[in-house]
Amino acid sequence: LILKGDQSIGVIPRHKMFERLGKRYGVELFLRKPVGELETELGVTPFILKHHLPINVAVKLALSRSEGNIYDPIVVEFEDGSRSLLDMYVLLLTQSQLSTNLSGIISSLNNIETILANGMAGASTLNLILESMGSVVPYHHARILLQYQQSISELAGLKDTVQTSHEPLERNDIYRSILSINQPVSLEDVRIVPTWKGSEFPSITRSWMGIPLSIQNGIVELVALSRFTYSPFTNNEKELGLVFTRYISTLLSDLTNRTKRARSYEKLF
Repeated sequence: LILKGDQSIGVIPRHKMFERLGKRYGVELFLRKPVGELETELGVTPFILKHHLPINVAVKLALSRSEGNIYDPIVVEFEDGSRSLLDMYVLLLTQSQLSTNLSGIISSLNNIETILANGMAGASTLNLILESMGSVVPYHHARILLQYQQSISELAGLKDTVQTSHEPLERNDIYRSILSINQPVSLEDVRIVPTWKGSEFPSITRSWMGIPLSIQNGIVELVALSRFTYSPFTNNEKELGLVFTRYISTLLSDLTNRTKRARSYEKLF
């Protein structure tokens, strides 16, 4: 990156710099000149992307550049205006790793389905679902909010992940909107949302998404994902979140029935 004061004003790709300086008299021509003249000579226009763009989108945009510029580094711009360079090869490698991870996720989902079908699910199954979801919908903190007076004994050990609301969820404006449309709702930046009440979530939450959980008897719970940096959830991430919450819904229904049966058995004796 070429800086003027604290501001980045240009970029010189390493491979293009070496290519130009490697020509006859290249070093002699530019060795004592300002680096800005070399940038002008190379005619490179910085390719800038926002830091919160999904990796697949960033790859698609980067590959849409002209053939001679495809492998130029990408300038990543952060929320505070600062910038950093990202090597195109690193971006492509990361996308490849994500594809590999996706195969692992499919295997995990098959495993989850088998566990649920065999009636062997428990607290560890919930952890497995959340862990798998975090691979494709990254988050820093996850919480499942149960309706007021709703509890599941087998999840009692997951107090930081599963929490019973102190009052009906509908009393919270944001929760009520999610439950009424029965669709995920995301908040790009909770700091600018007047109705945000984040007492159930870490105080450093910045971007947030709530996903409805429909279980038996029409009871609707809530899965909430928090990110501690400004990184809004995308529509694709909302759809993926719904896929995983369906497994959580099945798990909660099974565990609720199991809890009810256990209580009925206790009453008999």
